Amino acid sequence: MAAVDSFYLLYREIARSCNCYMEALALVGAWYTARKSITVICDFYSLIRLHFIPRLGSRADLIKQYGRWAVVSGATDGIGKAYAEELASRGLNIILISRNEEKLQVVAKDIADTYKVETDIIVADFSSGREIYLPIREALKDKDVGILVNNVGVFYPYPQYFTQLSEDKLWDIINVNIAAASLMVHVVLPGMVERKKGAIVTISSGSCCKPTPQLAAFSASKFLFAQYMPEWLWVWGANILNRSLRKEALSCTA
Repeated sequence: MAAVDSFYLLYREIARSCNCYMEALALVGAWYTARKSITVICDFYSLIRLHFIPRLGSRADLIKQYGRWAVVSGATDGIGKAYAEELASRGLNIILISRNEEKLQVVAKDIADTYKVETDIIVADFSSGREIYLPIREALKDKDVGILVNNVGVFYPYPQYFTQLSEDKLWDIINVNIAAASLMVHVVLPGMVERKKGAIVTISSGSCCKPTPQLAAFSASKFLFAQYMPEWLWVWGANILNRSLRKEALSCTA
């Protein structure tokens, strides 16, 4: 009995001495729970806003909102083809860019026959470097391009350490995943700014969210656009808006 009383007394003393630590841990737990709860609520709100609320109203008129033509790179398969079909179903004319002319012809014909829109194709191998962009610029010069989908990209043949990658593959990643998106934006953005409307979609990857073993170069190339392109476009758009507001202010004071 004495041993039990001694243990109970020891337990009470330990609990009393650790009381402040338990309160601290309780505060940490409450903060973590609150943070996770807010994250879940925000994600649920985004789910409702993006996937359910738009279905309640009429579909947006993308032609009026953005423009008559949409440009999709890497458009013969997968995500690019799905974007082209979805935009065509909304009435936009589609310009498909890829390196395989035969596939381009098949996809363009299929979209034109299915959705009754105009289609055009541009054969371009984005891994070839800067010389391909002059023909693209000429082909898009007279088009009212309202939407650009930067989908073209290259991936590793299989996961490899950075030191095992060939120099050719590194240049492909740079030319296709980074340079292609940058230069396509450079081609279409001046027209969008002039018309004061347009949208640019750049396809990234889940590997950009955290370091991915044996995919270092690919992850870095996708992180660039997931993180920095929206900020760059936002800053550039803000600068353009500031310039236009200054011009309006000057014309009013004059």
